Amino acid sequence: MNLNDAKSVVRNTTIQMAQQLVTWASTFILMLFLPRYLGPVEYGRLFLAGSIVGIFLIFIDFDGRTGIAKKISRNPEGASNFLVNAIGFRIIFWIIAGIGLFIFVLITNYHLHVKVLLLFFAIEMVWLGSRTVLHGIFQGFELMQYSSYSSIAEKVFVSIVGITALLLGANSVGIGAIMVAGSLIGFFISVRFIKKLVHSIPKFSITGSFNLIKEGLPLFLWTIFGVIYYRVDIIMLSLMTPEKVVGWYGAAYKFYDVLNFLPSIFTISIFPILSKLWKKEDKSHSKITQKSIAFLFLAGIPISITTYLFSTNIIQLFFGLDGYQPSVGVLKLLGIGLIILYIDMILGTTLIASDKHKQLAVVAFFATPLNIGLNYFLIPYTQSEFTNGGLGAAGATILTEIFVMISAFWLMPKGILKGFQISVLLKGAFSGLIMIGCFYLMYNIGIYWIFQIILAFPIYLTSLYVVKVFEPQEIKLAKNYLNLNYLKKLLQKEKK
Repeated sequence: MNLNDAKSVVRNTTIQMAQQLVTWASTFILMLFLPRYLGPVEYGRLFLAGSIVGIFLIFIDFDGRTGIAKKISRNPEGASNFLVNAIGFRIIFWIIAGIGLFIFVLITNYHLHVKVLLLFFAIEMVWLGSRTVLHGIFQGFELMQYSSYSSIAEKVFVSIVGITALLLGANSVGIGAIMVAGSLIGFFISVRFIKKLVHSIPKFSITGSFNLIKEGLPLFLWTIFGVIYYRVDIIMLSLMTPEKVVGWYGAAYKFYDVLNFLPSIFTISIFPILSKLWKKEDKSHSKITQKSIAFLFLAGIPISITTYLFSTNIIQLFFGLDGYQPSVGVLKLLGIGLIILYIDMILGTTLIASDKHKQLAVVAFFATPLNIGLNYFLIPYTQSEFTNGGLGAAGATILTEIFVMISAFWLMPKGILKGFQISVLLKGAFSGLIMIGCFYLMYNIGIYWIFQIILAFPIYLTSLYVVKVFEPQEIKLAKNYLNLNYLKKLLQKEKK
């Protein structure tokens, strides 16, 4: 990776990490109130409605921000045409998806609150799909601060107004309406910043839209798997188990979803670089891929360990054990799968950047029925044996991730992993064992669990440094750019 590419990755990662600190704080504060005040049943209804709409939303998102970002990174001059044509066909798809969702509401026997939420979220889909395009353009230009501003505004609004509403007695429908309003605010902020990159609006082209649909179809099929994989377990739980089980699973899955922040941020930053380098600088492309896999593996180890060991404390803090005790076991299982998910995300990003999206679509073709089948057998089994079908859904999630990881490694371009240093992974695993040992000692001493986590992460990093996982230039780059002074300079520069 040359210095400019390295700076771009660090720059965008730093910006998004700063954004994540704000959105994390907002999300965690909301999590302290939302599950407790709504209770497992109402919380489950809110989670279920969002999951159902997420499936319909895939037709509007289509190939997601990734498809747009890939086109922009290779042809930035075409941004205005991409913008108009991509939003144009998404509006048409929104009408079709909206009709389908309305019919779904009429024929299902879900609770009235779920149906009202579905209608709210159906309206929201039109600007969510458009915002996906805008954020894809930001990503393609490697200017992630713009989407960060949008996310911060949305999360802060939803947290402040949502908590106030909960204290005043709002139910799941009221909170859903606030979430819809928050996403609309985020959309308008994105519109404001897109003007800096797109200075003219050409006419909508049916031919241009059709070409975008045709080119994005394989990636769309991969997206279908992603959404079904993330959402179908909740729907199947709602059909096979009581409503409270959906709430238990939703609590654990919400925290699991939050912990995906690191690979999400990193892959968004690295994707345009990998896309530009493909077939132009093979050695750089290969090296960046290998470094990215190693980085996310090393980052996933402490997060996975911490989630597993402190799942009881986490559920107690954010949700309360009185109503969400069964969520503990679900979070333990999902915690194990975190590190697999981290690796899968960078592998998928690399394959898409390497024009292997058609092959990924084939993986999706097999992974989707696999996930549905696993849920079909595991949910009723764990509901019968442990009175918690969420354990089966979590198990299906992990097994599907393993299948995707094996498939992705098999599909990697020839020679891209040649020379990969397995020793880095072994050193990371060793440092993870050191971390577990430190947790054991601190537990016996009686140190409060939050302080254990605060102390253990620096110990893990120190262990990585001692066993020489990091190269000298990587340490230098981190010192120069991964700090508050660098972030301050970025923000000052943006204001100017």
